[in-house]
Amino acid sequence: MRQRDELDVQVKAVRGFEAGIRDNRELIEMGDAEGDADIVKEAEKSLHALLQAARTAQIETLLSGEADGNDTYIEIHAG
Repeated sequence: MRQRDELDVQVKAVRGFEAGIRDNRELIEMGDAEGDADIVKEAEKSLHALLQAARTAQIETLLSGEADGNDTYIEIHAG
C-alpha cells in the first residue's frame, strides 16, 4: 500500500509539471500574439521555477530507494 501511495504522489507531480508547462506555453503564445512582454516574462519565470522543481523531484526520486534511508559506514585505508 505504501508503494502505491508513493507512486500516486509521483504521478500527481508529473501531471502537475505537465499542466504547468502547458499553461505557461499557452501564456507565452498569447503574450507573443498580443505583444505583451510582461506576460511572456512571467510565464518564462514560471517555467524556470518548474524546471528547478523538476530537478529537485528527480534527485528525490533517485534517493528514494529501499535502502537509501539506511545508515552506512565507510573505511578508508591509506596506501
